[in-house]
Amino acid sequence: MMDHERTEKELQEVFEEIQRSYKASIDSAIALQERTLEAARELIGNSAGQEIESAQATLEELASQSRSQREHFEKLARKSTEAYMKVLKAPPDLHHKVEEAKADLEEASPS
Repeated sequence: MMDHERTEKELQEVFEEIQRSYKASIDSAIALQERTLEAARELIGNSAGQEIESAQATLEELASQSRSQREHFEKLARKSTEAYMKVLKAPPDLHHKVEEAKADLEEASPS
């Protein structure tokens, strides 16, 4: 019975780590979208050439960050799927697989 309770607790920890990872990614994406919108507003509101160039550079940097964030989110989704599969396929060696799944998710989580 203790092994069953321990396993359930470990599984819960893995799934909570997945939730934390997704929440952090979503929060980051929302912050990036807000910064992009603000930069676009500044670009529209400014008419001076140098300010427009600066705003365009900012928008390009935000677009680059957005691409990087998308790649990170794809990695997180892939690692989450791998973690689920490790847990689902591992009854005889479950504790070891749960630890592997946790490590994979921690690796994919945003810093």
